[in-house]
Formats: sequence, structure tokens, C-alpha cells
Amino acid sequence: MIEYKIDIIDELKKIGLNTTKAKETGIFGQDTMRKFKNGDTKISVEVLNRLCCLLEMQPRDILKYVETADDKEKIISKLCDKFMDKYTNI
Repeated sequence: MIEYKIDIIDELKKIGLNTTKAKETGIFGQDTMRKFKNGDTKISVEVLNRLCCLLEMQPRDILKYVETADDKEKIISKLCDKFMDKYTNI
């Protein structure tokens, strides 16, 4: 699961960018600002690019991967299942 390492809203406030300014300038829309506030990391690469530019950070400074049991079941098991299907049908 991808999580924020930092509080995006707090970091944006430090550079003088609040929800109103973000919306007025078109930097981030209301929905994106809501995602930041709620810790929702389902953002586009373009939004991540803007964050990196504004905050003068690398993606690794903003996001982190935390492995969960759900990830293992949904992602890794699918890969294993697909691999096994491919080679057991030979």
C-alpha cells in the first residue's frame, strides 16, 4: 500500500499554498486537495510531479510503500497463479 510520508496539506501551507490558492491558480483541484487531506494516495503522476516541483522534494520524500497482507494476496498471489498456470499446461 502506498502512503504519504508527510502531511501534504501542512507542507503546502508552509509554502503559502492553501486550498483556495490551489484552486484559483489551477495547481490542484478541489478533489486533489481533498485526497491530500484524507491521505488518499490515488493521485496521478502529473499531480506527484507538481508536488515534487512545489515542495522541492523527490517522490521518495513524499510517498512510501508499506507491504500489507492484502497486497500479498491480491498482487503476489496473482503473479504466482499466472506463472503456475503457464507452466503446468505445457
